[in-house]
Amino acid sequence: MKYKFPLLISLGSLALVLTSCTAVSDPSSSPSSNPTSESTLSSATSSSAAGTSAPTAQSTAASETDQVTADQIIPTLSRPDTSEDQPPAEVTDPSIKQVSLRALARLSYAEEFAAVNDKGDLCLIAWANSGDRDGTATLSEAGLQCDEPAEVKTDGLSLRIEQTKDNPGVVLNMLPPDLTEDAVRTALLKIPGNHEDLRPPVEFGSTDFGLVSVAMLPETADGLGSISIPRPDGKDFTLDLD
Repeated sequence: MKYKFPLLISLGSLALVLTSCTAVSDPSSSPSSNPTSESTLSSATSSSAAGTSAPTAQSTAASETDQVTADQIIPTLSRPDTSEDQPPAEVTDPSIKQVSLRALARLSYAEEFAAVNDKGDLCLIAWANSGDRDGTATLSEAGLQCDEPAEVKTDGLSLRIEQTKDNPGVVLNMLPPDLTEDAVRTALLKIPGNHEDLRPPVEFGSTDFGLVSVAMLPETADGLGSISIPRPDGKDFTLDLD
């Protein structure tokens, strides 16, 4: 009998040790048992949120970059007008901002100006010129054509003033700003009978900032139909004269 108590004590001690070990190794016994996993999840969530918002910011930046304004095509709109920007007659269209009138290329077939309307569109305003060089030249009524700056950057602006018994006519084209004067000259001089002397069948002129215009009589335009001019990217711009 004297050996039973030590044995019971030893068994009891062993049970206590095993219970303590189980309590220490149980993951559920500590509320902060996996701080590394929580930190990783938090980082992943933050990264995911950042990745989601990034395309939106890029899209906004791209949208702002793609926006085209009138003064990017007509740089003189960003400076005060001069005496050269005074039109030969009053522009009566109420949508045109009179202070925005700016002279374009000098042509014998037309007096041409750019302007901005109250919607922010870029406008081409012109008066056909009979071209008489004895001081008796006749001007037509004003012609007007407007479009959004982004469209003008791609396609330019065109207007047609029909010739009458008492008034001259013209087909006038303000070309897209990427078309160079050299490219236009090369294309126009390929037209049979065209030249660069006074009042050629198909005339071109350029502003100081490189914007090129092409002008001709309506019957010349009808005969040609269209003119192709190479763009810097290797593609052709087709000038539709109909």
